[in-house]
Amino acid sequence: MALIHDNQDRDPERTYTYTTQKKRRRPGRFILLALIFSLIGGVVGSAVTYKRMASTPPQVVAESARTGDASKTSKVQRNHKAGVVESVAQASMPSVVGITTASTRQTPLGPMAVQGSGSGFIVSEDGYILSNAHVVGEAKNSVKVLLNDGSEADGTVVWSDAALDLGLVKIKKDGLVALPMGDSDDLNIGEVAVAIGNPLGLDFQRSVTAGVISGLNRNIGEVEGNYMDGLIQTDASINAGNSGGPLLNEEGQVIGINSVKIASAEGLGFSIPINTAKPIVEQVIKTGDYKTVALGISGYTVSAIERSGYDLGTGGKGVIVGGVESESPAAKAGLQVNDIILKLGDKEINSMSQMRRELYKYHSGDTVEVVVARGSKKQTLKLTFTDYQVPKVLPQIQEQPKERKSLFPIG
Repeated sequence: MALIHDNQDRDPERTYTYTTQKKRRRPGRFILLALIFSLIGGVVGSAVTYKRMASTPPQVVAESARTGDASKTSKVQRNHKAGVVESVAQASMPSVVGITTASTRQTPLGPMAVQGSGSGFIVSEDGYILSNAHVVGEAKNSVKVLLNDGSEADGTVVWSDAALDLGLVKIKKDGLVALPMGDSDDLNIGEVAVAIGNPLGLDFQRSVTAGVISGLNRNIGEVEGNYMDGLIQTDASINAGNSGGPLLNEEGQVIGINSVKIASAEGLGFSIPINTAKPIVEQVIKTGDYKTVALGISGYTVSAIERSGYDLGTGGKGVIVGGVESESPAAKAGLQVNDIILKLGDKEINSMSQMRRELYKYHSGDTVEVVVARGSKKQTLKLTFTDYQVPKVLPQIQEQPKERKSLFPIG
């Protein structure tokens, strides 16, 4: 029993009674129980949430968090659509190979074995692989080819031309996936360009870089003893080891063979147009070899001569004839020393290397018009190609212009 009383303003005439109250319990016990049940509920809830999130793609969870609709995380699935570069890479990767070579070089310490590596790509299902000549070396060289499935095959160089920097390798494999070839004469600056290769060796094999076509018909001067022009310029990263790999358009067609970069700058890579290689590849696959036709002259790039202080009056265009071999197609067509060849067929001629490449388009028996500047006049000559081939040791030819050295004889 507890007595409730109030000592303030107590009226002595009023009767006060006692009332009974239940004893109060301490609140600490209820708080403790509430905390225990809260902890149990939190652990169970976290376990359920973790299980659901583990089965939901991260990007869906992120999207649900952003929109505040967490109820959809267990239902929405990733809707990934491959972009252009990804699609080209996935389709082309099985056809890109690694190439390693072994050679012996003379050094101050004596002969030393040197191993090189580069890239290439399959151009026929029966084992023909296109690469650079500076990667595979000369004809009949032996190389190792690393395929996309991880297997390795012995290869033989069946054709190589250092002037074009192109080489074809044959391996004994069937059922391979060949890359489709595009049209390098139908390119526009700004088009997507994808390069695949093995930069800095096979540790980074089949690396994919992408950019655009930055320029066309580029001339980068002397490389490996030859003057390279008519090249495709791209800002897709090309490094040592990428040489010989494909440059592809957005349809996954080969438009170039990656060849060289300018080391002193970034984003300046160059590829040999695939149209240069097409007739060679087709004939080698068909016959096992390729023999180009020959003009039978030696000559000089006009722009190179004019850099020495000469003015030949053609605005730097053309090739000046330094000598004509007897019984050659050039001699029979009437070409003379000091003629400047301006056009071969429908193509304007700007350099020796370009004219060398143009010859790969023709076969024995073909007739072509040759436009020359002779003195102050232009003349058009008709030239018919034959089976004539340049002798390995050139005979004495007609008088050369004084104080001029040939870059290399045209075959």
